[in-house]
Amino acid sequence: MRAATLLISLAAATFYIARAQDPESSLVFSSIEPAATVVETPPEAGVKLFTEETLQITDEVVNELLTNEETAEYADLFAFADSTLGDEGSATSQRRRRRLRRQQSSGCKSTPGDPRWPNAERWDVFNRLLGGALEKVVPIASVCYPNSEFNNYDAAQCAKITNEWHVDRTHADSDSSIMFPLFYGETCVQGTDKTASSACTLGGYSSYSVHVSNVAQIQLAVNFARSSNLRLVIKNTGHDYNGRSTGKHALSLWTHNLKKIQYVPNYTSSTYSGPVFKVGAGVQGFELYEAAERHGVTAVAGICPSVGVFGGYTSGGGHGPVMQLFGMGADQILELQVVTADGRFVTVSPNKNSDLYWAMLGGGGGTFGIITSAVVKVHPKIPVTTSVWSFTSGPVGPEVFWEAVKFFWDEMPKYNAAKTYSYFTVIRPFPGFYVFDMNPFFATKMTVEQFNSLTAPFFAKLSALGIPYNIETKYHTSFYPAYQATFATLDFAIGNTGSTPGTRILPKENWEDAALRNATFAAVRDAVDKALLIQGYHQAPSSDVTVANSVNPAFRNEAGMIIAINSITDMSPAGLKAGNEYFTNEILGPIREVTPLGGAYGNEADISEPNWQQAFWGDNYARLLSIKQKWDPTGLFYVHHGVGSEDWVVQDGERGVQTQDGMLCRV
Repeated sequence: MRAATLLISLAAATFYIARAQDPESSLVFSSIEPAATVVETPPEAGVKLFTEETLQITDEVVNELLTNEETAEYADLFAFADSTLGDEGSATSQRRRRRLRRQQSSGCKSTPGDPRWPNAERWDVFNRLLGGALEKVVPIASVCYPNSEFNNYDAAQCAKITNEWHVDRTHADSDSSIMFPLFYGETCVQGTDKTASSACTLGGYSSYSVHVSNVAQIQLAVNFARSSNLRLVIKNTGHDYNGRSTGKHALSLWTHNLKKIQYVPNYTSSTYSGPVFKVGAGVQGFELYEAAERHGVTAVAGICPSVGVFGGYTSGGGHGPVMQLFGMGADQILELQVVTADGRFVTVSPNKNSDLYWAMLGGGGGTFGIITSAVVKVHPKIPVTTSVWSFTSGPVGPEVFWEAVKFFWDEMPKYNAAKTYSYFTVIRPFPGFYVFDMNPFFATKMTVEQFNSLTAPFFAKLSALGIPYNIETKYHTSFYPAYQATFATLDFAIGNTGSTPGTRILPKENWEDAALRNATFAAVRDAVDKALLIQGYHQAPSSDVTVANSVNPAFRNEAGMIIAINSITDMSPAGLKAGNEYFTNEILGPIREVTPLGGAYGNEADISEPNWQQAFWGDNYARLLSIKQKWDPTGLFYVHHGVGSEDWVVQDGERGVQTQDGMLCRV
């Protein structure tokens, strides 16, 4: 193949040849080089492409695969959906048409043993064109099993994995592991006491992972998955409450190492002029916040440090501790670089592929395309006063405790009007005893004195009720130290399996009418008695933004949000089913009933959210579905309760809750 379009350095070649000595490799194709060509930044992109984005697959590259005797037979596997290979009557074109017909008529995605599942030679060609970036997935806890199919028992490594199971980096830095393992089927779990009979299988993990380092690899994988009828999933960190970044027998694209951040002080487009970051898809919240502090600006992301910002977070809308000043996470995006389901690499902005721009900013991650980078607004540096406090029912009893919490609840519209934000927990550790924990109240653009003035009526109420409280309030000159002192220190329950979460967005109307406000609070109080705990926010995104995206309309009318966490002790299928039904119907059900104008945040949703299309997207859903059908007509991109997922079902048997440990089949 010509060096002009198929690029490989001597160092990469040495690594690549070494990788090719895998015992399962056919070794027939030892001269195949990685496929890519250098493409200049298109004129519609406002910021130059990252170097890794300039390495792409083009029609010329695919045609060279066709003319090379070692790859000609397989070229159609890597062709774009809209391209034609060879003459109309050529063997290659005929093979491609047959594969497309099989894909379109297929009931289920290909699985091992299926005639359509790629044989060893095809996987080998794919890996070589990727430059050796393909890995067989091995569950990280398989080192704990003396007799697993992975044959990699290591007691010391098992102890380390087990000890660090609840640390986010344990899963984020893995090409396959997810942070909420209930949804991959709970196979191959961590623990140092595994016996010879303990089960450790691949379960709901993906079969293969592409360790993405450039756009060409994503394009190759998209085309290969589509042509081979493979399930395709996208993983950055694995922080998704419903396990959407994994799937049984899937080909996974691991974008976690796309970590570049570039500061552009003077960006200009038809909709915005000012400073921006161009950010790789693998960047996490803590990394974006660190970069913003270095450059003396403020960026928008979530409260959990491990969340990947420009995949599920912004694609799902994205709430966070400065949304009251600058809007939702999705409101920050000026342009995206995206690989679409046909394998093409496109710029997405208000003026280029504008329908896809609208859909990808709020329409849900893993559904419309694969983001490689985003250009996002950044904002002036802001001071923050943080306050953490707690009190219990111990000294005064439950009714007085709830009178205090109700007073805070009634004050929330005032706190929203003051452009502040809070994150609090109400828990009943045992019958008759309650704890309120504010951690933190995030008073943006406020001094300590201003915060004290804003909250004085509430603390006066606590004193009048005879409720002692512990409080610590501190002023920070910028966002980052305020975040580091509060949100960054929290335990986000990574790796837990004995609980399921769900959310409800609470509209302003539920505070404006006294009877409805009281009914809403009563439903929340009832949920505290039934659930493991309730987490709450007072939050309202800034209305000073032009809405040009598909963010859940319920967020635009929001005054607060609650996350309910349900405890499940019986982990049998019957126990999970009963526990999840209780959660959906008895804990969250009454809150849904009193918030008919509310909705749910899809990124943190109940796995069994009823009427999820309306809950996640409201009146936007019909348009989202139409755009999905245009850009992904074969349903290549599937996630649980994503747009268009009604067409598919994961056949995981009787698990009690929906997992990804099953064949993906058309309904």
